[in-house]
Amino acid sequence: MKKNALCLMLALVMLMSLLAGCGSGNQQNNDNSTTPPAQTSEPAAPDNTEPAADPAANEVTLTFWTPTWRQAAEEVIIADFMEKYPNIKIETTYMSSDDIKANTKIAASSNTLPDMWYNWGGVLADFYAKNGLCLDLTDYAASHNWSDRFLSGALEQATYEGQLVGLPQNLIGIVMFYRADIFKQYNLTPPTTLEELEAVCDTLLANGITPMTTYGNALMRTHEALLEYYAGEEEHDKLLLMEADWSTSEAVSKSFAKLKEWIDKGYFPATVLTEDSNSAKMLMYSGSAAMTMENPGMSSEIYANEYNAEDYAWFAFPSGTGRISAYAKLCQFNANITDEKLEAAMLFWDYYYSAESIAAHDLIEQPTATIGVELPETYALADGMLEAISDNGSFAVMDLKMEPVIMSQYFTTCEAVVLGSTAPEAAGAEIQAAVDNFLANQ
Repeated sequence: MKKNALCLMLALVMLMSLLAGCGSGNQQNNDNSTTPPAQTSEPAAPDNTEPAADPAANEVTLTFWTPTWRQAAEEVIIADFMEKYPNIKIETTYMSSDDIKANTKIAASSNTLPDMWYNWGGVLADFYAKNGLCLDLTDYAASHNWSDRFLSGALEQATYEGQLVGLPQNLIGIVMFYRADIFKQYNLTPPTTLEELEAVCDTLLANGITPMTTYGNALMRTHEALLEYYAGEEEHDKLLLMEADWSTSEAVSKSFAKLKEWIDKGYFPATVLTEDSNSAKMLMYSGSAAMTMENPGMSSEIYANEYNAEDYAWFAFPSGTGRISAYAKLCQFNANITDEKLEAAMLFWDYYYSAESIAAHDLIEQPTATIGVELPETYALADGMLEAISDNGSFAVMDLKMEPVIMSQYFTTCEAVVLGSTAPEAAGAEIQAAVDNFLANQ
């Protein structure tokens, strides 16, 4: 009987072992059954440009609003991304620039913002931070080493009152493009001080060449550079943030006075207020004018029109502080986005600006705000601009930092100064009246 009992015990042990083995095998099969088909295929070679973590195993759908003029590039990027990560779906709505600005505001009022949306930065992006509508990415950026990933100038422009209000996509600087061949002809060198710039302008005028060209409201680019020169960093920033008084600022009076002086001297075309962007640039392309304040897109335009690129170069406007007028284009995220959606979104942006994607999608807007991304050949004339912004700092472009109702008064005042109907010393009071009215209605 003892023998039979021992045999029975051994049989039971063997049976339990077999059952345990079957249970283990079934658990493994269950794990595999929840994995998306893409995960069961031959694993791809590791891509060091993407995060080590796998995308979320569950299906994720992201809603994304972006401008129509990015559609040609982003349709392909998004399709390629979703093929690479089939468990992440991006539902994209393309809108005109005016529509995306209006519709995000409407959606904000009805709590129907998408998971992520494009923004030009500045006051347009600050609105969502002030009202708690966009995700503050400060902690996320710190834990994911964004300081090693994005240009410092872009992160600076994406910050509002200590909050990082969006993921930087592009960093755009406003610099002085010039005709290098004309400068060479008259033995001129890029100026590093305001006095040197005026000396260059005087030499060009003496030889029948309009020193600078611009158009209508874009005259603001020259004035804001002069304001940086006379106000310095601290006061200029406070004026843009409505923390300093435009009516009592000596720098405001001096900057408008200098602008008027340059207008009267003929440093700009007599038709400056009626020119449009294309006609103003044509003065430079034809050699009638020698300089213009523009963004890096001018490099692409020069190549697209097959102008001789060797005839063009750029220098930073001698603002006295070294800072360059700049802004960052952003992707903002809904303040209520889930962690799962956020990780999927970040995986998308990691792919968007990866070396793989940049090489495959030549329509991606340049220059990007990502460290280490090489500029395409058509942006060769903008080489060094991003580094100059990050090294020397930047000040916000005025019409992206101040409220539209204030900018409307600013443009009216600037035109009046140019025409002589408003004295430079009275300009600040007109702008401050708009500031006071805006603040009183908040």
